[in-house]
Amino acid sequence: MGFQDNIPIYVQIADDIKNEIISGKIQAMDKLLSVRQYSARYQVTALTIQRAVALLESEGIIHTQKGVGSFVNSDAPKRLREDMVREEVHGFLNRMKKMGFDRDSIIQKVKEGLEHE
Repeated sequence: MGFQDNIPIYVQIADDIKNEIISGKIQAMDKLLSVRQYSARYQVTALTIQRAVALLESEGIIHTQKGVGSFVNSDAPKRLREDMVREEVHGFLNRMKKMGFDRDSIIQKVKEGLEHE
């Protein structure tokens, strides 16, 4: 994984793990890899992985059991997908409005797009 310069590495790693949850590669209640395994995978220090895990935990995506490991919360996949859809729709609407489209025009364009799918 190539890291972007303008975003902290631990945030990018947390986002990558979220994407694995969204895609179904990691399921609800699955145990995540160990810090050591993620360190090797991403070629970063254990501290960086610990920060990524702490971020995921603070966002309610995972929970950690001392001495056992970190696990995906049962509601995380659904919540992450809903958040992703909300962000995509919000971004789409903002771009359309910046191009001068009003609400009715946006709805019409979406309907046309769905008809030609």
